[in-house]
Amino acid sequence: MLTRRKLFASAAGVAIGGAAVGVGLEKELGSARPSDPVPFGPQPAGLPVRQHAWTATLADDEDGNPIAPRFDRLLFFDLEGRPTPGDARTLEAVLRALERAYPWGPNGLLFTAGWGPGYFERGLKLASPIERPQALSSFELPILDDYDLCLHFACDDEDRVASVAAALVEGESLPGIKDSLALTEGLRWRETRTGFVGTGLPASHQNVGGIPPGDPVPASAPLFMGFKSGLRKNQATEDDVTIADGPFAGGTTVQVSYLRLRLDSWYGMLDEQERVARMYAPEVSLAEVNRFTTDAESDPQLLDQAISRYGVIGHSQTSARARRNGKPLLIRRDFNTVDGGEAGLHFVSLQRTIHDFVTTRTAMNASRATIQNPSITATINNGINEFFLVVRRANYIVPSRAERSYPLLGGRRLT
Repeated sequence: MLTRRKLFASAAGVAIGGAAVGVGLEKELGSARPSDPVPFGPQPAGLPVRQHAWTATLADDEDGNPIAPRFDRLLFFDLEGRPTPGDARTLEAVLRALERAYPWGPNGLLFTAGWGPGYFERGLKLASPIERPQALSSFELPILDDYDLCLHFACDDEDRVASVAAALVEGESLPGIKDSLALTEGLRWRETRTGFVGTGLPASHQNVGGIPPGDPVPASAPLFMGFKSGLRKNQATEDDVTIADGPFAGGTTVQVSYLRLRLDSWYGMLDEQERVARMYAPEVSLAEVNRFTTDAESDPQLLDQAISRYGVIGHSQTSARARRNGKPLLIRRDFNTVDGGEAGLHFVSLQRTIHDFVTTRTAMNASRATIQNPSITATINNGINEFFLVVRRANYIVPSRAERSYPLLGGRRLT
């Protein structure tokens, strides 16, 4: 039997194609305001001030690297009219109900609420504290999303994260919560994106568009491209990405891009050493990659040699040039997806300012290399640029936990 929750989960990937599809699904499922909204209640004691404080809850692998939650949902909403203090109280009540129902961590539930430029400009008639997104290379032309609210949910239980999404969008019940959690008070759902990360999950999802036949994704790979990500020293710390002062002190910024992966040539035309050269650097061997523990050592200081001698440069080799005092500028909380039946990546990054993301993304372009060696173009022999297409991009600001529900809204009282 096709339940409403299963319908929602199966249709979520279709919504990636554009807001119009998402709106159509919303009309099919209904968007009436709940008759019995969740009451406003207290938060559990001990929750961190920062919404993005996830790392301390994660288990570590044998090398001390944090293990990301295995399943994610991104839910996008627009304001329905001018926001009111009542709308803020409703959203906060829902988020607190989730905090009471599930412990903070991947065994329970992790989530953040981020607000886009339109919320501030259209909803509050204020200058936005977060920049609008933009195309950041000559070979990308993404749709620039303008959603007002992005909720990111993550945990190790796929059914749980799907059920939470269905509760917020469809009003379905959750265990232990008798009241409706439907976010229809002042908000309109627009789109849901789904995904996963972790050993075995990409291999079990590889029979989709963008990946050649023959099951080329290794069973041990945590991501579709076959290599580890999120090693401890190639990620910023949560302290590094936290805003230090002002109305958003204790918060961060988040950049959300949807990348369609083009892995036919990645697996069909490149051998494993060639993939290592493009992911890391041509000076890096497969044996060295297998010994990486806490960082993807990719010899950024040998970039000129890679350009002139090899005519190939690596993704890690170029992006590592954006480090500050030897430390990356971003925390990546990205995850693979098969939304729309295509292999993809929802690239979610946290950084203190969007400028840090722009700096890192610009370093990936390696524009100087295309001048020094004509065998390197914006995409060919240039890291992994040839193997993805940026479909959508958006920027959000993630306030502290106390300010997460309609930040800067006048008259808002959430105590």
